[in-house]
Amino acid sequence: MVDTTKVLSLPSSIWQPIDNRWKLSKIVLIGEYIKYRTFNGANKALPVLASSLVNAGFNRVIQLDLERPDLTVDHVLHEVRNADLIIFAGCLTTQWQEIDEHSKKVFTELKKYGRENVPILVGGYATKSVKDIAQITPWITGFCDGEGEESIVEIAHAVAKGNFYRNMKHLPGLCFMNKDKEFYRVAPEHNQPNKFHHSIAPRVDNFDDIDQNLGLIHIPQIHNMDIFKTKDGRQLKTAQIFTQRGCPWGCGFCNKSQENNHIVRLSEASFRQQLRQLKQRGYEAVYLDVDTFTAHVTVAKKEAEILKQEGFVWGSNTRIDKIDYEQMRYLVEHNCAYMFFGVEHSLPEVSLANHKFNGSMQSQIKQAFDYPSNIKQAFQDMNKAELPSSYFLILGLPKAKLNEDKTEIIGYEPTTLEDDLRTIHFGLEECHPDFLNFNILRFMPGSFAADTPGDCSYSCVRPSGNKPITAGYFLQRAVQHYGYPQSPTHGVYRLCESVGRYQPISTAINPQRVYDTICYAIQLINAKIDAGGKATKLFIDRDLLTLGLVSQDEQGRYAIAPLEDFARV
Repeated sequence: MVDTTKVLSLPSSIWQPIDNRWKLSKIVLIGEYIKYRTFNGANKALPVLASSLVNAGFNRVIQLDLERPDLTVDHVLHEVRNADLIIFAGCLTTQWQEIDEHSKKVFTELKKYGRENVPILVGGYATKSVKDIAQITPWITGFCDGEGEESIVEIAHAVAKGNFYRNMKHLPGLCFMNKDKEFYRVAPEHNQPNKFHHSIAPRVDNFDDIDQNLGLIHIPQIHNMDIFKTKDGRQLKTAQIFTQRGCPWGCGFCNKSQENNHIVRLSEASFRQQLRQLKQRGYEAVYLDVDTFTAHVTVAKKEAEILKQEGFVWGSNTRIDKIDYEQMRYLVEHNCAYMFFGVEHSLPEVSLANHKFNGSMQSQIKQAFDYPSNIKQAFQDMNKAELPSSYFLILGLPKAKLNEDKTEIIGYEPTTLEDDLRTIHFGLEECHPDFLNFNILRFMPGSFAADTPGDCSYSCVRPSGNKPITAGYFLQRAVQHYGYPQSPTHGVYRLCESVGRYQPISTAINPQRVYDTICYAIQLINAKIDAGGKATKLFIDRDLLTLGLVSQDEQGRYAIAPLEDFARV
């Protein structure tokens, strides 16, 4: 056992055994697979955290991404037997069914070898509002809330030095059940209790030295995005990297925007290095996994230039109100092949209820009523610039009720099927997008929609009403233990992006409404094709395509099975 209170007074020759212990510590990072996947994409946490640890001198870092077809839970159990630290990394709240099952198996395996004291941690967005899960998962040592590039190194150092359990309450971002069966967390400032849904590990201001794809095993069916293809249809080998962190907006349904509104960028030198490493490994396309690529126009243009210079086709995300035609043309000239917009909904009342815009209430109301014309203009510009685009909608959102003068919000109510059909019609007939994809409002812990207690804009569509939605709502065992109201499940919900079982969704939604919504979109898409217009493509769960519940002909027209057929999925 190392006494850290005396370590600084020791001569440097005595430090070597401690350094060696760091190097000898075995750290296992586990990535869970995503069920009901609509979009392809990597678990970026594993290589990023592994790179942070390697940079800090930890040489025995094992990455076990269960998305890999050659890995099973048995491989995980074999590797953890002699591990010193085990972390389920980059987890999503929607993965709690798998995290619960696999973490229990890991603990049981460790117990066979008398190693119950090896810390088992969970990190990622799954740690938001997780107190209820912590109370019924005694085998999980702690939960790492917030950015992990720096906090994981401090945790690993504490484990290597042998003082992890003594120092748990001081480790950044770590939350846990203490010996008194109380949920312990410490805010980053003044050691005062903090709301757990906010990130409490310090914001990382510099991630230039991190190899974002360290040890990444490429899985074509998971990592490649079919938006990046050659003219003859060949899929380009695609990687994901981030060039910025932070989001200055506070959309209520998003848990990213509630953490930190300060944007931090990757340096040009590091960006080039990342791209050159990818090029050496045969990658041809890059998806920039950022919240708003054009938040800073000058930097965005520079990154576009670098991507072209390094020989990559690429795409990213941005906001409609943060890009114009001149910028689009510039991005296209520099190999941009796709730009994603989160439209969410075209009705002004919906934008207001979802806190889409910043500023005073008068400013937000004006921005909301300007939004439909801005949407139309942005998509017209995208088509003119020949930049493929996606019209993304969320079903089951709330909407604001305004006074007669439309100067004040006087209440909230659920959107209707007719509201959604109007925004679909607007999108397909006025915006002519290349892609159309849907989501159902899910209450993700860490977001304003899930966390806000009492009467708020989301109370009218939240399964728990005035009570917050916690991580436990996503775990069947927790739902049964606490008696939480459970959203009904139906296979037709998988027509929307990544919606699976044990996910609290908007009470405004039911199977018939979802089916009618998709059928209406298909009807419009097919009619446009028959009239010689653009064949907008729907993002559809690959399982549904394989089962033949949704099909597409050579012209791009869709056919869909009866609603009752989806009940069996």
